Amino acid sequence: AAIRPVVTFTPNYKKIFPSEKMTMTCDVGSTIGEGMDYIWYKDNSPVHNGKSFTIQYAGTSHSGSYRCQTRPGEISDPVTLGVIHGWVILQTPLHVYEGDDINIRCHHYPGYYGGQTIFYKDNKVIRDWGDDAEYNISNVSRTTAGTYRCRKYVYRHLLYYQHEDKVSVTVQ
Repeated sequence: AAIRPVVTFTPNYKKIFPSEKMTMTCDVGSTIGEGMDYIWYKDNSPVHNGKSFTIQYAGTSHSGSYRCQTRPGEISDPVTLGVIHGWVILQTPLHVYEGDDINIRCHHYPGYYGGQTIFYKDNKVIRDWGDDAEYNISNVSRTTAGTYRCRKYVYRHLLYYQHEDKVSVTVQ
């Protein structure tokens, strides 16, 4: 029986800014995938051959639904990559499973200075100190699921401007 492949992202975030790099990998297990052919689909159209698919310099045209398929074999569930214009994006892992240790990142546009960062879960402050743009959650459980938001100050044009983003996290 064929094993259904799973798409993984490196870095492990489902949203990135334009100009950033993203590598998608078609994971079918440690030794099973040797010698297989791989086809990548974006919005159901073939776009690449190979176990990994790297976008060196992302543009908004790279946003969409991606799947990989082994030949001969199965096709993965679709995963969505967002290439987002803006000042701040809240980056969360592509897949979140019970027991995982995850990192949530309040990422500001490259090349600018980021200041104070505040993290919220379901509209309650969960961290409010300093410029640290990452929030770590150990041993994820079902209670980790919810709506996360971050507010961050970004320095541009000689002033700090406040920006925010939010995302819904589900635990599988």
